[in-house]
Amino acid sequence: MWVLTLSSRSRTRRVELAVYGVAVASNAVGGMLFHGWLSEGARWVHDVAIVSVLVFIAAFGAARRLERGTAWTVRAFGLAFAVLGAILAFVPSAAYAVYALVGVAAGLGEVLEIHRELPEIREQGIPEERRALLGALAAFALGVTAFFVGRTGGVLCDPASPMQWHAVWHVAAAAAMALYAVGRIAPSGIRLRPTAPG
Repeated sequence: MWVLTLSSRSRTRRVELAVYGVAVASNAVGGMLFHGWLSEGARWVHDVAIVSVLVFIAAFGAARRLERGTAWTVRAFGLAFAVLGAILAFVPSAAYAVYALVGVAAGLGEVLEIHRELPEIREQGIPEERRALLGALAAFALGVTAFFVGRTGGVLCDPASPMQWHAVWHVAAAAAMALYAVGRIAPSGIRLRPTAPG
């Protein structure tokens, strides 16, 4: 929900922050449905929620590199999300392949963006936004590690243990998503916390 509050304080990327915020929030719903009340359709909601964040990152990155605006970003996101959501509805077993495909596209886009920004970073140092992006990368790396060591059959998987590595994955992924919003989507100069009145 915090990411959604950023959209209300943004003048230039309000729509992008709102769409990304809804994608991030959908992960909470998907996680609760899938891990808490395994109801019919819960797996699909869980999977498309994950895909929605990755698709947004890929679409937003492509829009920046191609110098396209908000409408293009939202159309690219909507089209890719609809196609991949339909694929997951008809072929649920394709979830990990879809995660990998979209994750690589999003990650490659970020690598290309950072490569493009290197001269500026070398000249000016690492601004606050890029430190947040580095924090997102570190949180994501921690989360992915926790996911693989704690998943069913993983080396640290112990359903009876109070330490659940899959929970670490969820917390680290949430931190990474919030830091990505600050480091990449929110325009520089936006206040991360509202100022007190008066």
